[in-house]
Formats: sequence, C-alpha cells, structure tokens
Amino acid sequence: MFKHILIPTDGSSVSAKAVKAGIALAKEAGAKVTGYYAVDPVPARLYGDGYIVDKRMIAEFERRNRDAAKKRIAGVAREARKAGVQFEPLVETARTPYEGIVEAAKNRKCDLILMASHGERGLTRFMLGSVADKVIQLSKVPVLVYR
Repeated sequence: MFKHILIPTDGSSVSAKAVKAGIALAKEAGAKVTGYYAVDPVPARLYGDGYIVDKRMIAEFERRNRDAAKKRIAGVAREARKAGVQFEPLVETARTPYEGIVEAAKNRKCDLILMASHGERGLTRFMLGSVADKVIQLSKVPVLVYR
C-alpha cells in the first residue's frame, strides 16, 4: 500500500486530528511518516508609522517562527513515537504552505499526502483560500483530506 506518508500540520486542533489519523494509517500500512510544517517567510521590509524593522528584528522573527514550527513538529513526532511509526521532521520556509507541501512530497518521494481541511465555506473560503484545494490541484502525489 503506502510506504511514505507526508503529514503537514499547522498546529490547529483540526490538523491534530489529521495527524493522529495519518499516523494510524502509517502504522497499519507499515509506512514511515514525514511531518511537515511550512514557515512563512518574514518580509524583507516591514513598515509602520515611520518605523522600519532592522535586520536583527527580522532575524528574531525568523528564529521565533522556526522555534514555534519545531514545537508543532515535535508534537507530531511524539504521536509517531507512541505508535511505533518511523518519523522524520521537516520544517522549511516556503513561499506558500501549499507550494511547500507539494515540493516536500516530491522531494521526499512520498506516495501519499494526508492533510486536514478546515472546511471553511463562503466568504471565509473565498478570502483565505484553501491550502488543501491547492495541494490537490498541484500535487502529482495522491492527497487524502481528513475532516
């Protein structure tokens, strides 16, 4: 069946449910899991009422974003360890989460992406878009959306 499953997370409760389901599927299939978190890039220039953020502050933003991402991936690692599933963490800066997910699945030679959908509808979905929809559209790897 599946040998390598990519499980992206955003740290939400919906995503946590998908992580548990993905790890259970991996255990049943004897697959390994790569946990993925896309770190948003910090804009090179941030402005606000005559204030320009310097390079040190940008570096601090990036460090904090990476630290938060590592904590979220550590939670996925704990779930995998409890289930006895081989796990590899992956935290990357990506232009957009969906591009990062698709690239990670391709580069890591995953044969399934299992991810959550927040199930937004109407104006919220229109304004925010859907990462899951974009992954489905762009991925050459099968995508299983957990809701």
